[in-house]
Amino acid sequence: MKEPVYTMTDWYDGPRKGVANFEGTPHYYECPWYAGIDTGSGELPGHYLLTPLDAETFRLALEDWAIWERWEAAFAAGMTTQDTHPVLPEDRPRHDEIEQLLLSKLVTNPLTCRRAKGAFSYEENKRFVKWAIVL
Repeated sequence: MKEPVYTMTDWYDGPRKGVANFEGTPHYYECPWYAGIDTGSGELPGHYLLTPLDAETFRLALEDWAIWERWEAAFAAGMTTQDTHPVLPEDRPRHDEIEQLLLSKLVTNPLTCRRAKGAFSYEENKRFVKWAIVL
């Protein structure tokens, strides 16, 4: 079953970190494999660690993503420059506040995470992922 992807906060040859549903509830996903970096780690591309999120962390992640989307839209429209990346100046204080709150919340929890292979797709400007549990 395809699940919605809410954020993609790290990208390297594909999504590496962000928030998406897994089994119908929000999870933080993290791909521990990076091309050319983890050649001896045993991690595989496309495999992710999924950690359940509480409602407050999910809300903060969505708010911060909306801040980034405003920057992206303004950048695409030529209304700001790369110098302001990743947020518009008026959003900087709130982004910085959220970023500090999420530092300890958007992390992989080795006690509660599940390992899954993720296949990401895009349909009509929406992002989806299909997870398959890896044992």
